[in-house]
Amino acid sequence: MQYWTYIDLDDSLHRFHAIDGSAVILNVHTGHILAMVSVPSCNPNRLSACTNPADLVDNAVHQAFEPGSVMKPFVVAAALASHSVAPSARFNVFHPLVVDGYRITDDVRHHVLSIKKILKYSSCIGASKIALRTPRKTIYDLYRAVGFGRLPPLGLPGETAGILPHWQHWSQARHATIALGYGVSVTTLQLVDAYAAIANGGYHGQPVLVAGQTGQSRRIMPAAIADRLRHWLEGVCAANGTGILAAIPGYSVAGKTGTANLANGKGGFNKKKTNATFVGFAPGFAPDLVMAVSLRGSTRYWNFGGVESAPVFRVTMRHALQRLDIAPRWCGSRACVSKDANVTTTQAEIWAEGGGK
Repeated sequence: MQYWTYIDLDDSLHRFHAIDGSAVILNVHTGHILAMVSVPSCNPNRLSACTNPADLVDNAVHQAFEPGSVMKPFVVAAALASHSVAPSARFNVFHPLVVDGYRITDDVRHHVLSIKKILKYSSCIGASKIALRTPRKTIYDLYRAVGFGRLPPLGLPGETAGILPHWQHWSQARHATIALGYGVSVTTLQLVDAYAAIANGGYHGQPVLVAGQTGQSRRIMPAAIADRLRHWLEGVCAANGTGILAAIPGYSVAGKTGTANLANGKGGFNKKKTNATFVGFAPGFAPDLVMAVSLRGSTRYWNFGGVESAPVFRVTMRHALQRLDIAPRWCGSRACVSKDANVTTTQAEIWAEGGGK
């Protein structure tokens, strides 16, 4: 698993000219880390090859970044748990949303969307509207409950808690955009740990590095909300969803894409450099494994999470499922194949940008 994760992530790093990247695979039920990869890297058995200090950094626990839309499911969970919105709620996302003078827009224009489709198409306008209906403290408390803003328990060198500003210091703009993964920074390990709570029916555990150890777990969201999110996130990885390139033939996959422009250090953003992220789990209806993939500073082609990081998930997760003898769904004498298996790369990339119908 470690080998395939490294090979696939390193290939994507070079293909999209990213600065660095990381990926983590976690056992949903036990919290055991099955793979943790950081790129660029080097062979530690040949110290002469490790001339770049960046080769020695574990980006999975050290490099905190603004994660983009992978944060949207947690705002949805907070909104549903606090009854700030109903599961059947629909939102008009046709016009830009202006908050404190800032315009929130979508890459592709839609009209009225359900929450399921807000996640499927990754509508920033829709997610911000949900966030603004939800009390600041409610969102903050759930972010903290799933591990954001907290130091991981592994004790690895260079671990960081990331940044999660206290809710009392949120402006109206931050209240809206923290749902979009801006104004907060997280690590890849924190993301995989947080999504494990959705995959595990609302129970959040602790990541475990050493075989035989166990971590504590506690319920942080109602089981019904976790189940609903799993179902909605399966749609993200199906036709018209931004995560279509994460789909694995024969398996149900659930997950979320994230794309965030890098801060330029001058109070704005670099429109040509992104953090591209995908977090997902499989099998989607009864998850065993959860995986997070992030690539930072990519500049080439369509540098979206659904284009760069989702394919890393697809290839690596398929090998992981096979390695653990987790069987695909069968349709007669063959593994089930999606009716969308013949979608062209160009069509899939359009969907990955939010252009589904």
